[in-house]
Amino acid sequence: MKHALVIGGSGMLAGTALWLAEVGYHVSIIGRNAEKVSRLTDQSPGRLSAILVDYRDDFRLQEALRRSRTVYGDFDLVVAWIHSDVADALPCVLSSLRGGTDVFHVLGSRSNPSDVRNGLTIPEDVRYHQVQLGYQVVKGKRRWLTHEEIAGGVVEAIQEKKPLCLVGFATN
Repeated sequence: MKHALVIGGSGMLAGTALWLAEVGYHVSIIGRNAEKVSRLTDQSPGRLSAILVDYRDDFRLQEALRRSRTVYGDFDLVVAWIHSDVADALPCVLSSLRGGTDVFHVLGSRSNPSDVRNGLTIPEDVRYHQVQLGYQVVKGKRRWLTHEEIAGGVVEAIQEKKPLCLVGFATN
């Protein structure tokens, strides 16, 4: 069975995690809130598993990733929504990957995709993709994306496998 890792999967990426489980992945979900992660994993027992860790703690994150890979195998796909103030979490995840893994890095609306990409060391043969979040226009007014719109946009990005996908309209 293919193995996916979703960081942010119990919040705005819950729909993405459930979709991955539906299309045949075992999905390991990183979260800090046991109750939220449990509510999600209960929706697809056997296909979704919790990794309860604060990704701000590199040592514990690395250990949790190792345990997950030991049980479910290497990650074939990673979806990562990591707060921009946590500089070491994605490099920690990237260093644990083997070649052939697709990484979908979800970026906030104010992120500069080129700057983010240039600040990372991507392992050889890891396919790095970016998903930039934007906004929607309703009755002439801007509004933030809903969790469903974000999850749907990330699913679309996974299906299309483009280097950069925009969900909604760009803020810049």
